[in-house]
Amino acid sequence: MRFLLLFCWMGAAQLAFGQQQTVYTNFLLNDYYYNPAIAGSRDATVSLAYRNQWAGFDGAPVAVMGNMHGSLKNRGKHGYGVAVTSDKTGLTQKTGFYLNYAHHFKLWDNTKLGLGVQPGFMQYSVKLFDAQLADAGDQVLTGNILSVNAIDMNAGFNLYGPRFFLMGSLSHLLGESVRFTSYNSSLTYHYNLIAGYTVSFPSRKLDLQPSIMLKYARPVPMQWTVMAKLTYDKKYWAGLIFRSDDAVGISLGVTIKDKLNIGYGYDYSVIGLRKYQAGSHEIMLSYILKRKKSDLDSKDEELNKSIMEDMKKQVKEKK
Repeated sequence: MRFLLLFCWMGAAQLAFGQQQTVYTNFLLNDYYYNPAIAGSRDATVSLAYRNQWAGFDGAPVAVMGNMHGSLKNRGKHGYGVAVTSDKTGLTQKTGFYLNYAHHFKLWDNTKLGLGVQPGFMQYSVKLFDAQLADAGDQVLTGNILSVNAIDMNAGFNLYGPRFFLMGSLSHLLGESVRFTSYNSSLTYHYNLIAGYTVSFPSRKLDLQPSIMLKYARPVPMQWTVMAKLTYDKKYWAGLIFRSDDAVGISLGVTIKDKLNIGYGYDYSVIGLRKYQAGSHEIMLSYILKRKKSDLDSKDEELNKSIMEDMKKQVKEKK
């Protein structure tokens, strides 16, 4: 039985080696999960996401993510963030905690470049006491949890403007370079590229946003996802998704009082697992904590500060 235990542990580690990132249908609503350079590029926001993959399949993956990100004084230059992730598949569970820093540069009038880095800690565990075995009395598995740890880091860039975005990231970039942990040797590089463009139809209050996401992690073949998202009156949106050799899906959402965003995604596998599951469901909630000041408001604030400073100097001179 000890040999079987060792075999199961090694098998779980090998499964985790290939694909170590959650696949979200609403990848644009969860772009901060894929790219740390998002922090600081938009209003200060707190988000929560839940994904139940392959519903009806025993031991199927379940992912939960919570994060908060924004910018120093909400000015969009120095970005910060914190994220907690949890992914459970069968007996295995992966938990991560990450901090974030990003810096944003103004390239042209309406175009910025953000560079972000995200250090963190990851724990991978196997709950052996939940295993269903023929030999129920085996004491080796009684109350055991095997766990390994890793020091992790992600980095990325974000080139964006009012109507377009192009972002790329590299996850688990430390890999085997960290020697004093037990799980870093199992981490593999994950490359992500996301791009999109918004076309507006003012007369009908419609915005059409085609986007694409490319993911690659050796030895898994490169995966691409395309989405066409239609937004009405800046409040209601719906999208169609196709993920290569994997699934088709839809996404729906609503924005309430320009603060609360509620999104739902569903995708259905087109590969062999379609006979054994009822599709994947995910929901995401995000709330804007504080809105950025417009460029005009910022200029007015700077002007008012300069006037106040001049007045103080004049008062000092008179004294």
